Formats: sequence, structure tokens, C-alpha cells
Amino acid sequence: MASEATAYVFFGSDEGAAGSAALSCYTSLTAGGDGWGDEMIDGAAATADEAVELIQRTTSGLQMFNMFGGRKVIWLKGATFLGDSPSGARSEAVQEAMESLIAALQNLPADTFFVLSAAEMDKRRSFFKKLSAVAEVKEFSKIDISKPGWESEVAALTLRMAKPHELTFDNEALDLFVQRVNESSRQIANELSKLDVYLGPERRRVTLQDIDLMVAVSRNGVIFEISRAIEQNNSRLAVRLVNEQLEHGEQAVSIMRAAILPTVRNRFCARLLMDAFGIKADNYRSFESALNKLLPQDRKMLPLKKDGSPNAYALFNAARTCSKLSLKKARRDLQNCATADRRLVSSQSSDRDILHKLIVSLTG
Repeated sequence: MASEATAYVFFGSDEGAAGSAALSCYTSLTAGGDGWGDEMIDGAAATADEAVELIQRTTSGLQMFNMFGGRKVIWLKGATFLGDSPSGARSEAVQEAMESLIAALQNLPADTFFVLSAAEMDKRRSFFKKLSAVAEVKEFSKIDISKPGWESEVAALTLRMAKPHELTFDNEALDLFVQRVNESSRQIANELSKLDVYLGPERRRVTLQDIDLMVAVSRNGVIFEISRAIEQNNSRLAVRLVNEQLEHGEQAVSIMRAAILPTVRNRFCARLLMDAFGIKADNYRSFESALNKLLPQDRKMLPLKKDGSPNAYALFNAARTCSKLSLKKARRDLQNCATADRRLVSSQSSDRDILHKLIVSLTG
């Protein structure tokens, strides 16, 4: 936090991270003060009129001196009206009120500070550009879990957030934790706090059993649970999880392409890497290094991250589970997936039956 700044803005799709950064900033700014000039204003607004009222209240507060002297800090917390919505940034009344707020920020009384936190911010609006000119602005974006390689980013974030708790993870425990919580830093923080309390001061190493017992499965985490069941040749669990997803309205083809096909493809690629190039899954760093040394033509068949490098994290995890899988079986599994995928979009057969038969063939 720059010492010369008097206004701070924290926003982004990772609402938990933005909120935590804003809280840290507010706590730092208010430290040592008498508290009389400090105020948190709840930024939740259901309508444009409510949003305007909140902005005007904030603006008025910033323009007034602390009646007892000393530092004054106002935090507009969790503003819901700065995204692209009719009751937010699209409203001319909200835009005009924001212009008045920015004008106040340009002429703050001495020892007056402002903090703003929000999940959404329409960066196309003029008020955003003007905010950026008068405030220190930080954006916190969720990791994009639709892109290959997101697992390693979430794993790194988890380890950073676990460090203050002095928690460490077994490899399999970290993999399962990442897949259960996905990209939400708020959920990561909540689950780490639960693990901290559950383990107690005498144990700081998190095991697979701890994750199974204590960490809730997110909606996206169910996809990994299906993949995990297939990797463990547990057809009964895989079928049950697929049935639950179908009953909750999930499309069969979505389950196929999100949970089953990537798993089978990664196992085929991992088995091919092990057989054709002698790459072993003993250590992640050495595995990643070996992949990066492959010739460009040898990397074409591998799943790639957005920077064009192999998705080493996913392949490493697949390689650890397919030591007993033959390349012939891995290739046949991939062909069976392709056939099932075509049937899901073109045949009149029951989607449930197609997925059940495929799972049996993959885990048999």
C-alpha cells in the first residue's frame, strides 16, 4: 500500500480476495486511530435509487472533517452497483453520483482516507478511468478453470494461503483439495480454516483422508470426483455420481466432455509418454522438465495450456494412476469415448445407458 495514496479500490471476480485485501487496507489505515472517524458503509443496493443514496452518503462523509480531529477512514464495502446492470453502471443517476464521489476524492480533507471494495466494476465507464487516476486500484480475478493448467495455479494459490496456518499437504491431498474447491479463494480460505481447527496444533500435514472427511465438494468438484472414480476403477461410485448429476439437470454430453473424456485422454497421453519416452511420474518437477524437453512434433498430441506448453499437472496426475494400464487399453478407452460422445449427440439411445456402458468399459 503506497503511503501517499488516500483512496484505495479493490474489485474483481474473486470477491473473497478483493474483500480480504480491502479489509487489510482498512485495518492498516485505522490502526492507531481513536475510531471516531472510521465508518463502514454496506454497499449492497437493490435499485439505482438505493445505490445513489449510498454514494451520496459516502461522499458527504468524505467531505466532513472528523469532529474530534485526527484520522478519518470510510470503507464502502461490497458495492453491488458498479457492474454492468440497469441498477448499476448503466444508470445515469449512478454515473452522476459516482462523478460527485470522484470529485470529492480529488479534494479530500487532510487525514481522510477512502476504501472501496466491489465484486464487479464496469471498466468501460468513465468513472472507472477517473477512479484509477485518483485511487490505487487493484483487480482480483478468479483463475479461469476452463483453461488447461488451471490446477497448478489453484494449487499454488492454496499453498500460499496455507502458509500462515503452517499447513502442508501430501501430494494426493493437495490434488483432491484443488479439485474440490476449484477457483474460489473464499472457499479455499474457509476450507483451510476448517482443516486448521480439525488437525489441531499437534499435526500440520494434511492427508487425503483429511480432505475426504473435512472438505466440501463444490459443484464443479463433482466433475473431479467422477474422474477420480474412473481412475480408481470404481464403476459403482462413478455411475452413482453420474446419476446424481443427471438428476440435477446436468446434460450427459457435458458430463462426458468435462469429466470423462479429459480423464481418458490424459491417461492415454500419460501412458504414451511413459512407454515411448520413458518419462516417469516419480517427481512433478522432473516430469515437467521432461515434457518441456520433448520435440515440438512430439508435444502436438498433448493437452496444452494457453501459453502453448504441455499441461504437465494434469498429465502427471494421470501418469500416477495408470501404472497398470496398458497402452492398448488406453487407446481402446479413448476410441470408446469418441463412439459414446457421437451417440450422445446423434442417437435415440438413453443418455444414461450410454454413460453407464462407457463407464463399465473404462473401469473393467
